[in-house]
Amino acid sequence: MRTNWERFRDASVVLAGCGPVKQRLLHAYQQHLADLSPEELPRELRLPYATLNDALHRAPRAGSRDAVSASVLKMSEEDACRHAQEIVRMFGGLTETQAPARPTTLLRAVPDDPIPALISRA
Repeated sequence: MRTNWERFRDASVVLAGCGPVKQRLLHAYQQHLADLSPEELPRELRLPYATLNDALHRAPRAGSRDAVSASVLKMSEEDACRHAQEIVRMFGGLTETQAPARPTTLLRAVPDDPIPALISRA
């Protein structure tokens, strides 16, 4: 299961990619943030995320489009940019302590065996 830090990191990577901002916003939200509940976030990010969530569910389902797709389609470019920026701001609000732990690899610079005589005489 991905952490919230990983979800927002992945969404931010999508937002920084190529293509129209509406397309990137839609993909970032649907692929990485849609199943996230505001209660799962730190207190200071709950309101911004709930506001984003509301904006992305504002329009009703239309034909084959779900509510999120319809909402993004109806947004102005400026609104889509503002929501994309807010996702990146929320990612910045998640601290490194919430990032997944990275395994530490210990390297041994000196072997347990003594240096062979052939090498030590060189």
